[in-house]
Order: sequence, then C-alpha cells, then structure tokens
Amino acid sequence: MKSKPSGTLSARHIVFFVIAAAAPLGFAVGSIPLAIGRGGIGTAAMFLVAGGFLALFAVGYVAMTRFVPNAGALFSYISAGLGRPLGIGVAFVAALAYALVSAGAVGPFSVFAEQMTQSLFGVTVPWPVWAIGGVVVMGILGQLNVELNMRVLGFFMIAEVTVLGVLGLAVTFQGGATGLSLAALSPSTIAQGQIGVVLLFVFAAFAGFEATALFREEAKHPVRTLRRATFGSIAVIALLQSFVAWSIVQAFGATVVDVANATPTEMFAIAARNYVGDWFANLITILVVCSWFASISAFHNATTRYLHALARDRVLPAVFARRSQRTNAPWVASLTHAIFTLVLIILCIVAGLDPYLDLFVLGSVPVAVSIPAMECLTAIAIISFFLKDRRGLSAWVTYVAPAISALALAVVVYLVLANMEFYTAQTGAINWILPGINLVVLGLGVSRALWMKYRSPRLYEGIGRYGLE
Repeated sequence: MKSKPSGTLSARHIVFFVIAAAAPLGFAVGSIPLAIGRGGIGTAAMFLVAGGFLALFAVGYVAMTRFVPNAGALFSYISAGLGRPLGIGVAFVAALAYALVSAGAVGPFSVFAEQMTQSLFGVTVPWPVWAIGGVVVMGILGQLNVELNMRVLGFFMIAEVTVLGVLGLAVTFQGGATGLSLAALSPSTIAQGQIGVVLLFVFAAFAGFEATALFREEAKHPVRTLRRATFGSIAVIALLQSFVAWSIVQAFGATVVDVANATPTEMFAIAARNYVGDWFANLITILVVCSWFASISAFHNATTRYLHALARDRVLPAVFARRSQRTNAPWVASLTHAIFTLVLIILCIVAGLDPYLDLFVLGSVPVAVSIPAMECLTAIAIISFFLKDRRGLSAWVTYVAPAISALALAVVVYLVLANMEFYTAQTGAINWILPGINLVVLGLGVSRALWMKYRSPRLYEGIGRYGLE
C-alpha cells in the first residue's frame, strides 16, 4: 500500500515529541545517579544495549505501518496479529499507562519547582500550587493544535539536550576527575553490576518512543516519516543518555558510586558547579522543571490520542472522538485526562501523600511493567501477522528481528518484576498489587471486545480498520 501525504508533521516534529516526553534532563538528574549508585558504572553501556534491542523491535514495528495504517499503534498491531480481544485489552492498558505517566510526572515537576523558587528566589511556593497550575496549563495546551504543542516541546527538548551536551563536553575537555576512561562503556562493566536494577532505570529513558505511530494521521508521509522518527528517537535517546552517564562517571572518577549513593539528587548540580560554574547549576535547576512539564504535556497528548482512537472504533463512548472545529484537537479526550489528573493531585493533597515517592514512584509501577510487556506482545503479534504472508518483506524484518526483540523484552519484564521491591522501597503485597492493576485493566478491555463481538458484530469487525482501503 502506497502512503500519501496526509498531514503536516515531519519526522523532526515527532522526534521532538518523543524526546521531550522522555524528559532527557529530568530523567538524567533524577535517575542516572540512582542507576549508577545501585547498578554500577555499566549504566552508560546499558543505554546502548537497550537501544539496540529496541531498534530490533522497531524493525518489525515500522514495517507494520504499511499494512495497519491506524493511529492506535500498539493495540492496532496486536489486534492485527493476535486478535481484536487481546488488542483491545492492551489498548486499555496503554491508555492507563500513558495517563499515569503524565499524571505521575506532575509530582517531580511540582517538587522541583518548589525547590527552584526556594533556592533561586528565597520564596516558598508550595508544591500543590505548582501541581494544580501545571495541570491547568497542560489542559489548555491539550485544547490547542498539535503543531503548537510540538513547538513548545521542541523548545524544551533543544534546551535540555544543549545543557546535557555542554555539561558532558565540559567534563570531557577538562579530563574528568582523574583522566578519561572508556571502562564505563565496556560490556564487562554491565556484568559486574546489578543488571536487573540498571535495566529498570535505563528502559524508563525510552518510555514513549513507540508513540510515534500515534501521529500517523498527522504525518506528512506516514510510512517514511514514522520510520525515520522511530529509529531517530531510539538513536538520540540511547546515544545522549549513554554519553551523559559516561561523562558523569568521568566527572567523579573512582568515587562516582559513593557520590551517587550519598547525594543522588545533588550529583548533577555538583558536577555543573565544578566543571562549568554556579550559573550553570542554576540553569539546570530551572530546566529540570521545564523538562518535567514537557513530559507531562507530551504524555497527555499520547493519552488523548489513545482515547480518541478507541472512541472512533466505538470501544469507548463516541464522545471521546470529538475534535475541535477550530484546532482539530481531540478536546473531549484531553479534558477528560486533565480532570483525571487533577483528581489524583487533589487526592494526594488531601491524603497528605508525598508527590514524588507516592504520586510518581508508586504511580509509575504499573507503567514500568506494562510498557515492555506491551512491546513484547507487539513483537509476537508482528511475527503472527506475517506468518502466512510476508508481503514481500524479508525474513529478517518479519521473523528474526521481532523474535529476538520479543525474547529480550520478556527478559526485561521478568527482571523488572524481580526487582520491584527495590523500585518501590516497599515490602509485601503492594509489590504485586500495583503491577496486577495491568491484568485487571487488560481483562476489562478483553471483556469489552468480546461483548462487542457478540452484541455488536458490525462495530466489532470495524475495530482497528480506520484508514484501511
């Protein structure tokens, strides 16, 4: 099937969305020190390994865009390869995952914003004020057209990448603490650390890259644009975060693990002051807040597009498919997620919960399991889809690459579950209840699909077929 120009977004626009959603600066400051402290300096090399596995997954993933031209992404591909009931179940899980990621990111955004105003201006603006304000702005941007959102996200992304690059280059040109070394990029260093712990953090850096397919209907040349955007996003995240992790190791030398464990939240600020200056550390403090807000907005966009795709197929109420006549934004879906997020924030405030440890860390547990699990199922679905007819594609694209990626992603899911106690810092039932939410939501989605199959067969047959000739 030959694709036709059907939108205005280029691969560059979509890469901006994906990188901004991954919050490169926020992730680096908040997660790389923990990964190094718990898992060792092999964190730098693990970014490249994870990027390689996800690139294998993307081989079959982008091939599917030719034959399943639907903005539903993962759930559309799973529906095509493994059946609509499982596909709809996964769609429910995906919508929940993106909704929770966006809502959870409000936690660190508001915490870092409170710290920023205190450290830079000596004024305390409580985190609830920042949280509610952030949700309101998120909702407003969601009502505007996607291109405006891309400009906002693109600005944040360029600023974040520039800051990380400047810090890394400053450390490199000054020779680090005790001279430069490539040991952190050696495969042997991965084996010396706790692989499961490092994977838990590293794969989080790539969260949302698969959302490129959600913008299929808004891309200039859908197949070519999404192929470039998907591989480009993976490459940028892998190379950038690997370089950042490597440079931080060089900045502290032999003491890096001790520093990461003793002062994880101050590690990047210390490096910035030592190798660039106080002004640069202050700049990072400001941009970390922007980074988290960019992530909130980007995952909000992903959530609304999942809701829109499901509603268009009548799996969800049709009202969620309504678009604004002025901006073409899926305004009902956007407003619904904004209200959902606001309710979570208010409940967190009333219950006296911690916005970072409770709203963000515990709230992200279902996502830490569901994202690699959905990708694993998608890889299996790709093999199934091409099993009887390769449609002119090579065995590498249709079978080999998806099979290797499915196995690798299955291992990642196992390691994430095995290290759940470390991730939550909790013991007991909560470590299986939180991941178990995915199974409950999956069951609801499968049940909805089966209900439609027997009660509304015509609508059921149309699921996932929007845009097919």
